Amino acid sequence: MKLISDIINELVDTDKSISSPLLKTKVLASRIQNTELLNWVSNELKGYDIKEELPEYRVYGCNLIGDYINGNFQYTAQPIPTAGLDEIIEKVLRSSEFHQSISGLENILKDNESGVLEVNFAAEIVGLIQANWRKMGNPYLQLINAKRRTSINAVNEILSVVRNNLLDFMLKIDEEFGNIAEIEELKSKKLEIATIMSQTIINTSGDGNVVNTGNKAKIDAAINIQKGNKEELKSHLKDIGVSEEDTNELIEIIDTEEPNKEKKTFGKKVNAWTTKMLGKALDGSWNVGIGAAGSLLADAIGKFYGM
Repeated sequence: MKLISDIINELVDTDKSISSPLLKTKVLASRIQNTELLNWVSNELKGYDIKEELPEYRVYGCNLIGDYINGNFQYTAQPIPTAGLDEIIEKVLRSSEFHQSISGLENILKDNESGVLEVNFAAEIVGLIQANWRKMGNPYLQLINAKRRTSINAVNEILSVVRNNLLDFMLKIDEEFGNIAEIEELKSKKLEIATIMSQTIINTSGDGNVVNTGNKAKIDAAINIQKGNKEELKSHLKDIGVSEEDTNELIEIIDTEEPNKEKKTFGKKVNAWTTKMLGKALDGSWNVGIGAAGSLLADAIGKFYGM
């Protein structure tokens, strides 16, 4: 089939953009009515909006660096320790996700001259890292800023993976069905094509996570919780998206310890639960921005305690 041959010819020319063969693949996927192939190529062309659909090859480990003051000395662009943080939070902080379109990634690779990609953390994340670092024996340390640093080679590898996976898929399709000239006949090979996809392209169980500091970083939710009223607390947590399982866990521990009302701090168990929920905000399993998560929980629990 000429369309498949055209895609193969463009893919083997590494000087050409991957966008053109991807667009042709989108046409092919539409004509043979292969939804899985169509979804994959569409995501590669426009970028991945949904975290759960992000392939593993678009997630890379990164280094954390920052500027900080310790005693009388100031340090610039130095590595930042994360030991002691919740395992989920540490994993999120040390993962770089690439949601951009293929053309966006190609532009990043073309325009980047430094050889590295850097993303600054929001103030909430900087404060979280600083608090953890101080617990490690640096009570007066001041973290000025923090950022992820990833090699530009990560982008080059993503583009290579997409090109190679698509080429492997097309070569296998050409090998198996190269004698087919009509779309209708190729359309009847859905199961075989799906199997070839699973062997060459589809790998979307991404292991990375996202720090959400965007549009959902602020949530408006009225707090109507009377002191000691667990049912109102449960109802409010449900309204802000906390799962029933996590809510029940808090209900079991919240009155087993007393908060420090003078210092406006909670007990160890409630703090541990709150930290876990912040981790869920970081990895996206609780659909709330990290900028809002802490205050949402603190306000609700504070109301329950009468603080």
